Amino acid sequence: MRARTATSLAAALAAAAAAATLLAGCLDVPPFSCDTDEQCGTGGRCEDDHACSFADPGCHAGRRYGGEDDPMRANVCVGDLSGAIAQVAAGSDHACARGDDGRLWCWGDNQEGGLGRIDVTAAGTPAPVAGLPAVTDVDGGEYHTCAVAGGRVWCWGFGGDGELGDGTTNSRATPGQVPDLDGIVEVALGEQHSCARDGAGAVWCWGRNADRETGKAGMPTVTEPVQVDGIPAADALFAGGQVGCVLGGGETWCWGKNTHGQIGVGNTQPVNMPVRVDGLAGATQLAIGGEHVCGLMADGTVRCTGQNDAGQLGDDSGTQQTSPVAVAGLDGVVELVALDWSTCARDAEGTVTCWGEGGDGQLGSGDDDRLKPEDPVTLPRPAVSLAAGENHACAQTDDGCVWCWGSDAKGQLGDGRGDDSGAVQPTLLSCF
Repeated sequence: MRARTATSLAAALAAAAAAATLLAGCLDVPPFSCDTDEQCGTGGRCEDDHACSFADPGCHAGRRYGGEDDPMRANVCVGDLSGAIAQVAAGSDHACARGDDGRLWCWGDNQEGGLGRIDVTAAGTPAPVAGLPAVTDVDGGEYHTCAVAGGRVWCWGFGGDGELGDGTTNSRATPGQVPDLDGIVEVALGEQHSCARDGAGAVWCWGRNADRETGKAGMPTVTEPVQVDGIPAADALFAGGQVGCVLGGGETWCWGKNTHGQIGVGNTQPVNMPVRVDGLAGATQLAIGGEHVCGLMADGTVRCTGQNDAGQLGDDSGTQQTSPVAVAGLDGVVELVALDWSTCARDAEGTVTCWGEGGDGQLGSGDDDRLKPEDPVTLPRPAVSLAAGENHACAQTDDGCVWCWGSDAKGQLGDGRGDDSGAVQPTLLSCF
């Protein structure tokens, strides 16, 4: 459910002239520099950099700087000086974007506080998450979000299954630290469980454990991090649905729910601890959907295992598989993401192709299901990164713009519409 890139920031200043005209029409423009909100006047807010901002729905952070005495910031959208979007990550029905300066914006479903705010149940446009140090990694679950900042893990949203890792089953709409974890470099979230990897390759998980999502047998709810044993030092961590996986030493190890063979070990028996998935040995990346797992192989091909009734395995059969099978006619892949019942791949040229369930437009070209990759997603420029939720996906193009498609019932496309009509073609979220 994640995507990473370091493309340059597109200069999103086209609306600056209009904003300048609006401000010029005011008889009493508040001072640009500030220490308190009151100094900014009606509707103003004093930002962390001591400059006044005002509401503007045309900005991805929803705020635009005012004033005339700072040529670097005057009339610029708050956040547009961050330089680039470094990562886009999606939860089931929400998503977040991390700036390369460490600031974080989220949008979509907020019924349990997964956006880090308490004022709305859903948000159709990105808004900043307050109370976080500079973020270096982020991922979304079904109703919760976790981020890495300063080597520590911060989580917020729904906590009824212990997925916030704070020793309780309480929910909260503000970020809070997961205790006793430090040196963390990566987080990966399933629907109701969370995992983290440190710089030495150790992995901890917490949250729902009814399907052994924490990597070991025990209570059905685990409210504090427990270390995953029996795996090599992990080079990369992945989670989705009720499954967790790592890549390490050229091997793939997975644990969790195996009802549809999504662990890929040739059966549908319960998996009570991490097991090596020989059919995905040598994989360079994994993508974990609702009931399926796919691996990107070193030669650019893709293999998938698990549920396949919507064609999410891409082998043109629609038949469940308990061991990884090759996706038909696909090679040259450099990135892979999984939705609940669909899968998308990006090749070296920036072309994105999706397959599986398409009824909400989540394949990005039409609304039919597909048993194998066919028509590519129509994007205006080459994609450089991908992210995927339950029934929506996003791509960042090489000009810094983010485009999303699929279900928009909870505003997860981020383009401000927030209706349930969905989008069978990508819609522009923002150019950061």
